[in-house]
Amino acid sequence: MLSDLQNKFKNAVMKSQKDDFLTEIEEGGKITPSQRLHIYSHAYKARLLEVLKDDFPVLHAMVGDDIFEVVCAKYIDQYPSTHPSLRYFGQHMALFLRSHKPYNENPALIEMAEFEWAFNDVFDGVDDRRITIEDVAIIPPQAWTTLRLHLQPTFHINQFKWNTPAIWSMVTNESDQKIVPEQYPQSAPCIQWRADLVCYFRTLDLDEGPALKLAAEQRAFPEICQSLEQHGEQAPMRAAELLKVWVNEGLICQLEYLKA
Repeated sequence: MLSDLQNKFKNAVMKSQKDDFLTEIEEGGKITPSQRLHIYSHAYKARLLEVLKDDFPVLHAMVGDDIFEVVCAKYIDQYPSTHPSLRYFGQHMALFLRSHKPYNENPALIEMAEFEWAFNDVFDGVDDRRITIEDVAIIPPQAWTTLRLHLQPTFHINQFKWNTPAIWSMVTNESDQKIVPEQYPQSAPCIQWRADLVCYFRTLDLDEGPALKLAAEQRAFPEICQSLEQHGEQAPMRAAELLKVWVNEGLICQLEYLKA
C-alpha cells in the first residue's frame, strides 16, 4: 500500500531505518540505491540544522560550530519534525539541554535557549494597539481602585540567574568582547515583548518584577501598589512611575476599569 511505502521512506530518512526501504528502490543509474537514499536523509537533517542555527544563533556562538552541530544532530534524532511549519521545530531545545549531559551541567546554555526561543514567540506573536499617556490621563479618579492592565499578547517574563540578556546583546551586536557567562548574585527578571512590529527586551529593577508580574495577571492597580510597600508612602508614586514606563514602552494594550 502507498501508506506503507511512505512510512518506510519516512523512517529511512528520519530514523536511518534504511533496510526496509532499500529493497523498494530500483537498481540502475550512476549511483546506488543506498547513495540515493542518503541524499534525501542528508538534505532532511541539513535543512533542520539550518533552522536551528537561525533560531539559536547566540547559543551557537557560545558553544562553537562543532559542539552545536553535535547538539543539533542529537536533537533532530530525539525530536524529529512533526509540524508542517518548521517555525516550531526548535521549541524543545531548552528541555533537550536540561535533560542531557554534559549540557545540563551548564545552566547558562539552557537559559540562552529559553531566551532565544522566547524571542521566536515574540516575533511571531500578535500585535495589539498601544495605550497612550492620554488614555491614562482620562481615567476617572474613582476608577483607579478597579483598574486592571492588559499587557501585549507577546509579553514574556522570565527569571535569569546568568547574564543571558547581556550575552545575547553582545553577540547580536557583534561585539569584540569575549563571551563570558557570569552568574548574578540573585536571579533577575527580564521581559521580552513586541510593539509596533519591533521586538524588545530589558532586565527589570528588583521592585518592578513583582509589580509587573501582578499586572500581567491583571490584578487590580491597588495590589500593584501593595507589592511596592518597601517604598512606604511613596508606593503609589512608584506604581504611577512604573505605569508611565510601561505605557511609553508599548507594553499595555488595554485599560480595564469600572465606569460610573
